[in-house]
Amino acid sequence: MTRITPSEHWNGFTFEFSNGWSVSIQQGKDHYCERGKTAEVAIFDDEENWYVYDEEKRDIFKSEEDTYVNGWLDADEVAKVISIISQKKVKEEDYWLDKQTSG
Repeated sequence: MTRITPSEHWNGFTFEFSNGWSVSIQQGKDHYCERGKTAEVAIFDDEENWYVYDEEKRDIFKSEEDTYVNGWLDADEVAKVISIISQKKVKEEDYWLDKQTSG
């Protein structure tokens, strides 16, 4: 299931993709961004592990920290993150379980 959920306490929202991954996009005085120009982005897999976006390699890797946000990303970089995450493969067993319960 996919959905876009507004943040309860912040100026932003979270994209939840059918592959189980999520991208949180936040913008406000308490975030690593310049309001109206850049955004703070957090990336999560289906097990709620945090990921780092490498702007030079245009790829992601698992964070060594418990939490991690990617700060000051412009609109093009945010779009690249969304593109990468939305195309991540679903674990095969999760795909078949979802197919059985939804169909």
